[in-house]
Amino acid sequence: MPILVAEHICHEYGDSGILVDFTSEEYEERWQQAQALGNALRSSAEPGLVDVVSTYQNVFISFNPLLASHKSIMDVIETLIKSKPAPRIANVFNIPVAYGQEYGPHLDFVAITCELTPKQVIELHSGEEWTIRFVGSPVGAPFLDGPKIPVSIPRLTTPLARMIPGSVALSGFQSIIYNAPSPGGWQVIGRTPVQLFDLKQNPPVPYHPGDRIRFKPISQREWDAWNKPFHEVRL
Repeated sequence: MPILVAEHICHEYGDSGILVDFTSEEYEERWQQAQALGNALRSSAEPGLVDVVSTYQNVFISFNPLLASHKSIMDVIETLIKSKPAPRIANVFNIPVAYGQEYGPHLDFVAITCELTPKQVIELHSGEEWTIRFVGSPVGAPFLDGPKIPVSIPRLTTPLARMIPGSVALSGFQSIIYNAPSPGGWQVIGRTPVQLFDLKQNPPVPYHPGDRIRFKPISQREWDAWNKPFHEVRL
């Protein structure tokens, strides 16, 4: 049976999982609470914790049932919620993007869907910072909320079997960066020469939920000026 904790509901999932559902009426508040709780749990060093995943309004916690229980983890959750953990300080990343043509084959479709010109779509996409809401699949892709998109962008009718690494795409009212060759169904409007995912680094991506990204349009000459196809992001 779910347990209501302040504006959160804790659900038991099997013998080793808990889902915390945030119920505030405000979207931004639900997201901030989910991210703050997730960060606090990861920093708690609580015995038995295996993994913590924070999304838009939920936190999923898995634990080792030999070292912890639903009750012990829920007690930790309640304590952390009452302490009102603060969100982390955000970093801002400037990401260069070559828009359109072979780099963004779906830019024209997005422009037609939004009743804008391709140039206006580029200006819209790069005109304001985007907030990383969570980091997900494939391989550390940042899911971004940002400038007000006029209409919801539909996904591809037939998903692509392989997205080129660095592809910058739109779906709904969100944007994403594909970090590795992988299937995908979002509308690709550009590509960055920056390598965001590196298994040799810890963590393998330099950003976290709450960080912000500003996209910077670059020309073909600027794209060619990069010495390698991909470069590491450096803070």
